[in-house]
Amino acid sequence: MASNEQSVTLLRKNKRAQVEALNSLGFELTEGARAADFPMYVKWGAGLLDITVAANRKSDNKKFFFTVGEWQSLSATEQELFLLRGLRVRACATSFIIAPDTIQNKAWGSSMNTPDLHSYSVNGDLHNYFEAYEETALICDYFKDKNNGGILGAPAAEAAMAYKAFTLERDGLEDTSQWALPTPAHLMIMFRWKPEIDAAFTAVWSNDFRLLEMKHWSCGKWSNTEIYRLNVQSCGSMWVENPTTTGAVRPICLT
Repeated sequence: MASNEQSVTLLRKNKRAQVEALNSLGFELTEGARAADFPMYVKWGAGLLDITVAANRKSDNKKFFFTVGEWQSLSATEQELFLLRGLRVRACATSFIIAPDTIQNKAWGSSMNTPDLHSYSVNGDLHNYFEAYEETALICDYFKDKNNGGILGAPAAEAAMAYKAFTLERDGLEDTSQWALPTPAHLMIMFRWKPEIDAAFTAVWSNDFRLLEMKHWSCGKWSNTEIYRLNVQSCGSMWVENPTTTGAVRPICLT
């Protein structure tokens, strides 16, 4: 019969193995993680965990996340205490917020010789690279007007980073989220669970806020003349396209 010390050692080894397995899915857990949460992480790593309403409380700018049912159960007076940022999607071991607005008719850019951007052709991680803000910031920095400020030649990235779900002037609170162009991996998640995402946008906002069935830009480049975009239609094609063509921007943020 194993001693108490041997049993504890075995439990620690088993937990360490579980943590390593979960981290292989993309999480960054330590051995201090609660074992009771492991089933949640398994579901999150394997597919869609949940879609919730991201809201900021007007009084102190504290962030809240409601299920659609929880949000709808609030009275109009209670809902008035919050400003909505978008929908938080937790799926495939990542988490991000989709803005409620689509910005249309934006070219990606006029030139693409940006050597610091992530190289999908080298790393082969089209489905699991999620550094959206860093990539979008690199694009904007490359196209920054060194003389007059602002961005010249990167309309899609500029529009994504300038986006605000609410403003101090209009709503009494400034949105300080770091909005960005989604990576190809984010776009694939958005298409994979489009029915669930559209249902949530329709329930909380209206039918007009669904993911539009058109070409959406990512922040990912394949080459100096080819940018990844996803066509949010029945086929959901992920392909590369010339950056001077126009498409849609659906900003995301990671917190």
